Formats: sequence, C-alpha cells, structure tokens
Amino acid sequence: MFALKNISKSFGDLQVLKPTNVEFSVGKSTVLIGPSGCGKSTMLRVLVGLVQPDTGTVRFEGEAMTSQTLLAMRRRMGYVIQDGGLFPHLTAFENISLMAKHLGWDVPTRQSRVSELADLTRLPTAALKRYPAQMSGGQRQRVGIMRALMLDPPVLLFDEPMGALDPLVRFDLQEDLLKIIRTLNKTSIMVTHDMGEAGFFGDQVMMLAEGEIVQQGTLDELIHHPANEYVTRFINAQRIPHV
Repeated sequence: MFALKNISKSFGDLQVLKPTNVEFSVGKSTVLIGPSGCGKSTMLRVLVGLVQPDTGTVRFEGEAMTSQTLLAMRRRMGYVIQDGGLFPHLTAFENISLMAKHLGWDVPTRQSRVSELADLTRLPTAALKRYPAQMSGGQRQRVGIMRALMLDPPVLLFDEPMGALDPLVRFDLQEDLLKIIRTLNKTSIMVTHDMGEAGFFGDQVMMLAEGEIVQQGTLDELIHHPANEYVTRFINAQRIPHV
C-alpha cells in the first residue's frame, strides 16, 4: 500500500524522522507506537501527504507521491484524528458528505451512503442533524470515521483517534472500529502511545524512538523478544499491575 524510501524530516534543527525505509502491506493493520516526539505522527502525516519529507520518496499503491499526484491519492485515503476533527459550523451529515458533495455526488446518493455508514458505525440517525458541539465525544469520533469512509478508500489512517475518550466509550469504539476494518477489508495504519491498543489493532507493531524504527513485528514478539533495552523499558512502563 505504501513504501517509504530514505524518508527523513526535520523541523528547524530538530530531526524528527531519521532516514527511513519501510513498507506497509495491503490488507494489514499496522500500529506505530512510541512516546511523544518519537516521530510516529510525523510518519503518518508524511503518508497522508500533510508533511513534505526533506529527503526520499513516498509511493502509494506503487505510484510516487508528488505535487501532481497528491490530490488524487488523498481521495483514496481515509484520515481520522483525535475527536474527529470536525468543522463546527457543519452538521454531522454535512461533515461526512463534504468531499462527496465537492465531487458532485447528488443528494440521494450522499444520503444513501451516509445512512449505510451510520448503520455500520452504530451512529444514531438523529445525530446526523446535530452540530459537533451537540454530540458526545464518542459520536464525534464515529462521525470522523464515517467521513473517512465516505469515498470508500482502500486505506485508513488514524492519528491517536481515541486518545481523548473516557475508558468505556473508548472500549466500545475500539470494538466497533476493529470490526469495521475487518468487515471492509481495509488496510489501516494507526498511531497510538497505548500498548494495549496497539496489540488490539495491530497485525504488526512498529515501535519508534528518536525518529527511527527500533523494532517491528507482532506485539508478542516485542514483549518476548525485545530488540533492545528501550523496547523492554517502554513495555514494562505500560504493564497493568495485578489486582
């Protein structure tokens, strides 16, 4: 789905992503994990085209990402951020269908697609007429997921989508989101700092530290065969003590 070749990125004197070569497989769920400032969100934003790398090449579905190809590629990517990232002056329906309207979909087609997605994400129909400020955090995030799915993209990218939700809402949304990803057979890439969430979603987990990938594999491999002391310390810091 994606291939990064010699990708790096600096902001001023700070190199947040060291030269990186990595591929993301079609149909797999990959989780990028690590502490704040490790480069995981920068890598995701490079993938979705929001950040231009200083060096290297990004390939999406085999084609190089350039200023000429980016717009068409972005329409084949669903992008979800924390709290949905919704426009406050638009209703849920208007937020979800905004790009479809821009592309010329007629009203019945938009309504049909939004209704289908509301069933899929278990969003109450009444919520479609509400503005973001009138919805709960969980509902806003479901609307954000629906917006990402509206054009039926082959890949979904998530930047800590559930970081602001309380534990019970987060649990329910995690269950629903994983079901959606598997039912629709989407490639997904998620950024999180939560090891439990990484294990729940990830076919593959990539751990980053100081702008580079220090280990990748299954969560079980990271836990039982850590590449270095840093991986061990990060995992141990997240363990839930026995009650």
